[in-house]
Amino acid sequence: MQTGLAPGYIDVLAHIMFQEFCTRYQVDRADTLELKVGALTNHAIAPHFYGFTWSPVGVATEYVKDCVVIRDYKKTTRPALSKRRRIIINGIIYEDDLTSGGAADLPDALSGKVRSLDYKTLRHPGHYSWVEQQLKGLKNTKDSISGLQDIMLAEIPHVEDDQIIVYAAVAGKDTKGVLRRAEIAKHMKPLQIGKHMLRAIQTTTAAPLVQAIHWLLETKPKGVILQSQLDAKTFLNGAFVTRVYGNM
Repeated sequence: MQTGLAPGYIDVLAHIMFQEFCTRYQVDRADTLELKVGALTNHAIAPHFYGFTWSPVGVATEYVKDCVVIRDYKKTTRPALSKRRRIIINGIIYEDDLTSGGAADLPDALSGKVRSLDYKTLRHPGHYSWVEQQLKGLKNTKDSISGLQDIMLAEIPHVEDDQIIVYAAVAGKDTKGVLRRAEIAKHMKPLQIGKHMLRAIQTTTAAPLVQAIHWLLETKPKGVILQSQLDAKTFLNGAFVTRVYGNM
């Protein structure tokens, strides 16, 4: 299993939202399934509007590698940073864009069932424009991931005080042709665990991992278990996950 925040929690959440949407409106397909996650600082300054809260190489990689998506009900790929939009979550404006890796196995599991599915990373407005400028300068280099990582490490600070934004949505028409949309948004901040104050990226990554381990020990499944095969309700309402993310 790909366990953590993204891929991880966001995929399990989006999958059960799709299932519940279909059950509620008595349909077997949906128009869109949106997965969005942002590991962000509380403050951001120009020109990059960002601060590192986790692996710099992970950030650079997701900005460069192609993204697995669903379009017209079929699994395919799209270039990273090729579908930017603004979104308001709990009254705050963010920018989202396609980034690699976060969709897990959902494009395989939901092919033929969702017209459009993608995973996007949330950022403070202005950050993606800065990244684009850096990538333009690296256009003719052999390793743009390493090049972008070097630029970001030189320009962007590491920040301890962080926040995690999670957003998932499913939309489609019911049996009467009425367009419906269901959304869930969550905001996690640093959390005191025992004697330690852990960053939001630490708890939101560790909690699903520990929950998955607990599930494996209890059920003892055999073979590879994918995101879409998890018992989502049990997982999302588990003691470790709800300690960080709250109830679904």
